[in-house]
Amino acid sequence: MFKRSVFWVLGLLSFSAFSSNISTITQQQLLAADSNSLVIVDVRTPEEFQKGHVPNAINVPLSEIIDDPAILSSSKEKSIVLYCRSGYRAGKAAEALIKDGYENLSHLEGDMLAWQEQGLAVEK
Repeated sequence: MFKRSVFWVLGLLSFSAFSSNISTITQQQLLAADSNSLVIVDVRTPEEFQKGHVPNAINVPLSEIIDDPAILSSSKEKSIVLYCRSGYRAGKAAEALIKDGYENLSHLEGDMLAWQEQGLAVEK
């Protein structure tokens, strides 16, 4: 538990270092949002994604976003919600997307760890 808490805090700190351009969305706000107006992007590895992810999320690993931020260009007009396990990779993805001109970015508060801790449904 302590180790997981430390990773969560470190992830949050690394994400907050440049997140002034990015809003945060809570789990409840995401669940209540119109799924047609946003794209939920899980930036974890395909293996992590297959073990369980936020419902309606798509998997675009961080490495793919860094290699080609335009990979999400078809979603550029929608709000994009990013998350990973604890926040670090979502932060790195946001940084790459901001550099490529993306503006409608949000970060899922607490990422997958908080989602699971709240006992919310996951898709596999």
